[in-house]
Amino acid sequence: MNAQAPALDIRHFLNGHLVDVFQTMLSMKATPVSEGPPPKFAEHTTGSVGFAGDTVSGAVYLHLSTEMANRIAAAMLGLPPEETLGESDVNDVVGECTNMLAGGLKSALCDKGYECAVSTPAIIRGTSFAIESLPDVRQEQMIYEINGSRFAVEVHVKFNGNN
Repeated sequence: MNAQAPALDIRHFLNGHLVDVFQTMLSMKATPVSEGPPPKFAEHTTGSVGFAGDTVSGAVYLHLSTEMANRIAAAMLGLPPEETLGESDVNDVVGECTNMLAGGLKSALCDKGYECAVSTPAIIRGTSFAIESLPDVRQEQMIYEINGSRFAVEVHVKFNGNN
Protein backbone atom coordinates (compact mmCIF):
# COMPACT_ATOMS: atom_id res chain seq x y z
CA MET A 1 0.00 0.00 0.00
CA ASN A 2 1.35 3.37 -0.98
CA ALA A 3 1.43 5.57 2.13
CA GLN A 4 0.59 8.59 -0.05
CA ALA A 5 -2.67 7.15 -1.39
CA PRO A 6 -5.55 9.56 -0.74
CA ALA A 7 -7.68 8.75 2.26
CA LEU A 8 -11.30 7.72 1.84
CA ASP A 9 -13.92 9.89 3.55
CA ILE A 10 -16.03 6.99 4.85
CA ARG A 11 -18.82 9.19 6.18
CA HIS A 12 -19.20 11.11 2.91
CA PHE A 13 -19.03 7.94 0.83
CA LEU A 14 -21.63 6.03 2.89
CA ASN A 15 -24.01 8.99 3.09
CA GLY A 16 -24.24 8.96 -0.71
CA HIS A 17 -24.08 5.19 -1.12
CA LEU A 18 -26.81 4.42 1.43
CA VAL A 19 -29.17 6.98 -0.09
CA ASP A 20 -28.59 5.40 -3.54
CA VAL A 21 -29.03 1.81 -2.29
CA PHE A 22 -32.23 2.59 -0.41
CA GLN A 23 -33.69 4.53 -3.33
CA THR A 24 -32.74 1.93 -5.95
CA MET A 25 -33.43 -1.30 -4.05
CA LEU A 26 -36.23 -0.24 -1.69
CA SER A 27 -37.78 2.84 -3.33
CA MET A 28 -37.25 4.58 0.02
CA LYS A 29 -35.89 8.08 0.49
CA ALA A 30 -33.28 7.95 3.26
CA THR A 31 -31.95 11.27 4.47
CA PRO A 32 -28.73 11.71 6.46
CA VAL A 33 -29.33 13.36 9.84
CA SER A 34 -26.50 15.68 10.83
CA GLU A 35 -27.42 16.31 14.47
CA GLY A 36 -28.89 14.49 17.40
CA PRO A 37 -28.20 11.38 19.39
CA PRO A 38 -28.20 7.91 17.84
CA PRO A 39 -31.63 6.29 17.80
CA LYS A 40 -32.63 4.07 20.72
CA PHE A 41 -34.77 1.02 20.01
CA ALA A 42 -36.82 -1.13 22.38
CA GLU A 43 -35.98 -4.06 20.11
CA HIS A 44 -33.54 -3.94 17.28
CA THR A 45 -32.22 -5.89 14.37
CA THR A 46 -28.64 -5.27 13.31
CA GLY A 47 -26.98 -6.50 10.15
CA SER A 48 -23.22 -6.98 10.24
CA VAL A 49 -20.71 -7.56 7.43
CA GLY A 50 -16.97 -7.69 8.05
CA PHE A 51 -14.19 -6.81 5.64
CA ALA A 52 -10.49 -7.64 5.80
CA GLY A 53 -7.28 -7.45 3.84
CA ASP A 54 -3.57 -6.92 4.45
CA THR A 55 -3.93 -3.15 4.90
CA VAL A 56 -7.45 -2.71 6.27
CA SER A 57 -10.05 -4.55 8.34
CA GLY A 58 -13.36 -3.71 9.95
CA ALA A 59 -17.11 -4.11 9.82
CA VAL A 60 -20.29 -2.35 8.73
CA TYR A 61 -23.35 -2.49 11.02
CA LEU A 62 -26.87 -1.51 9.99
CA HIS A 63 -28.91 -0.77 13.15
CA LEU A 64 -32.69 -0.83 12.69
CA SER A 65 -35.71 -0.94 14.95
CA THR A 66 -37.63 -4.17 14.55
CA GLU A 67 -40.44 -2.16 12.93
CA MET A 68 -38.06 -0.46 10.47
CA ALA A 69 -36.41 -3.80 9.63
CA ASN A 70 -39.86 -5.20 8.78
CA ARG A 71 -40.71 -2.14 6.65
CA ILE A 72 -37.45 -2.45 4.73
CA ALA A 73 -38.00 -6.17 4.18
CA ALA A 74 -41.54 -5.56 2.94
CA ALA A 75 -40.26 -2.89 0.54
CA MET A 76 -37.54 -5.19 -0.85
CA LEU A 77 -40.08 -7.98 -1.34
CA GLY A 78 -42.66 -5.68 -2.96
CA LEU A 79 -45.17 -6.00 -0.12
CA PRO A 80 -47.18 -3.30 1.69
CA PRO A 81 -45.20 -1.69 4.56
CA GLU A 82 -47.68 -2.90 7.18
CA GLU A 83 -47.23 -6.55 6.12
CA THR A 84 -45.78 -8.56 9.01
CA LEU A 85 -43.02 -10.84 7.78
CA GLY A 86 -41.29 -13.80 9.36
CA GLU A 87 -37.99 -13.31 11.13
CA SER A 88 -36.15 -15.30 8.46
CA ASP A 89 -37.37 -13.02 5.63
CA VAL A 90 -36.48 -9.91 7.61
CA ASN A 91 -33.03 -11.29 8.46
CA ASP A 92 -32.36 -12.08 4.79
CA VAL A 93 -33.25 -8.57 3.66
CA VAL A 94 -31.38 -6.79 6.47
CA GLY A 95 -28.36 -8.98 5.73
CA GLU A 96 -28.57 -8.17 2.02
CA CYS A 97 -28.90 -4.41 2.66
CA THR A 98 -25.88 -4.53 4.97
CA ASN A 99 -24.01 -6.55 2.35
CA MET A 100 -24.74 -3.89 -0.30
CA LEU A 101 -23.43 -1.15 2.00
CA ALA A 102 -20.30 -3.11 2.92
CA GLY A 103 -19.74 -4.13 -0.71
CA GLY A 104 -19.83 -0.50 -1.81
CA LEU A 105 -17.38 0.45 0.95
CA LYS A 106 -15.13 -2.48 -0.01
CA SER A 107 -15.05 -1.26 -3.63
CA ALA A 108 -14.25 2.29 -2.53
CA LEU A 109 -11.47 1.02 -0.24
CA CYS A 110 -10.05 -1.15 -3.03
CA ASP A 111 -10.12 1.86 -5.39
CA LYS A 112 -7.92 3.69 -2.86
CA GLY A 113 -5.46 0.79 -2.71
CA TYR A 114 -6.83 -0.96 0.40
CA GLU A 115 -7.53 -4.41 -1.06
CA CYS A 116 -10.00 -6.41 1.03
CA ALA A 117 -12.79 -8.96 0.90
CA VAL A 118 -16.15 -9.03 2.70
CA SER A 119 -17.67 -11.70 4.93
CA THR A 120 -21.15 -13.14 4.70
CA PRO A 121 -23.79 -11.12 6.57
CA ALA A 122 -24.71 -11.87 10.18
CA ILE A 123 -27.77 -10.69 12.09
CA ILE A 124 -27.89 -9.61 15.73
CA ARG A 125 -31.30 -9.24 17.40
CA GLY A 126 -32.05 -8.07 20.89
CA THR A 127 -33.30 -5.48 23.29
CA SER A 128 -30.04 -4.26 24.78
CA PHE A 129 -26.62 -4.53 23.18
CA ALA A 130 -23.84 -2.26 21.99
CA ILE A 131 -21.06 -2.75 19.47
CA GLU A 132 -17.71 -1.80 20.96
CA SER A 133 -14.37 -1.51 19.23
CA LEU A 134 -10.76 -1.62 20.36
CA PRO A 135 -8.98 1.70 20.99
CA ASP A 136 -6.99 1.62 17.71
CA VAL A 137 -10.09 1.11 15.55
CA ARG A 138 -11.67 4.13 13.89
CA GLN A 139 -15.42 4.27 14.48
CA GLU A 140 -17.92 6.25 12.41
CA GLN A 141 -21.64 6.40 13.10
CA MET A 142 -24.12 7.92 10.67
CA ILE A 143 -27.81 8.48 11.37
CA TYR A 144 -30.53 8.42 8.72
CA GLU A 145 -34.24 9.02 8.62
CA ILE A 146 -37.06 7.61 6.50
CA ASN A 147 -40.53 9.13 7.02
CA GLY A 148 -39.67 10.26 10.56
CA SER A 149 -38.09 6.95 11.65
CA ARG A 150 -34.39 6.98 12.39
CA PHE A 151 -31.78 4.27 12.02
CA ALA A 152 -27.98 4.14 12.08
CA VAL A 153 -25.03 2.77 10.20
CA GLU A 154 -21.86 2.16 12.14
CA VAL A 155 -18.47 1.48 10.56
CA HIS A 156 -15.43 0.22 12.41
CA VAL A 157 -12.19 0.31 10.42
CA LYS A 158 -8.54 -0.29 11.19
CA PHE A 159 -5.87 0.68 8.71
CA ASN A 160 -2.74 -1.45 9.13
CA GLY A 161 0.83 -0.53 8.30
CA ASN A 162 1.92 2.90 7.10
CA ASN A 163 -1.52 4.46 6.85
